[in-house]
Amino acid sequence: MKLSLALTLSPTIQAELGLLRGSLTDVHWTPAEQCMIPLHALGQMTSRHDMEELDLTLSHFHWAPFTLSLHQVSHQMGEMEDRLTVGVTPQQPLTALQKRLISALRRTGFPPSRRPPVPELTIARLAPASPTDLIPWIQRHNLFHSSGMMVDHISLVEHLPAGGEMHCHVLETYPTGPDLLSPLPEEESTEF
Repeated sequence: MKLSLALTLSPTIQAELGLLRGSLTDVHWTPAEQCMIPLHALGQMTSRHDMEELDLTLSHFHWAPFTLSLHQVSHQMGEMEDRLTVGVTPQQPLTALQKRLISALRRTGFPPSRRPPVPELTIARLAPASPTDLIPWIQRHNLFHSSGMMVDHISLVEHLPAGGEMHCHVLETYPTGPDLLSPLPEEESTEF
């Protein structure tokens, strides 16, 4: 199994990203439910022992929840394919979460990924030097800013080949511990 850790998007943000789709030709739009913010690539994993160690590590991994949003579309050029991406703001809490996650995985014996994921979201892929006119599209959507989303869980994701493309399937969700969530307001006692 090819696995990674990622943040899944709220339904509100998925709907907001939907407004960006479909306005360009020769572009392969990533389905909303497949759009995830990458945290850490785990690679191929086949050992049951490794899967149990990973589950145990993630079950005990805690962080203080924070809010993030997506902003500003951009065009990332590559040798094999270009990507349309949306940035993440603020980046500092997300980067801190990634570093703590990588550190926890290293202590358990998992190797670091070759390249740490960039805190951005790929919303579409296209051929390099595609004839699609990107400049007007980027200018029209450059000020995109989504609603906020609470980061209170991470997802273990399996990458499955299907129809010549990779599809993501969430295997498990790991919430932050209740001890780090904001305390609930105390209820007033009513004595009879």
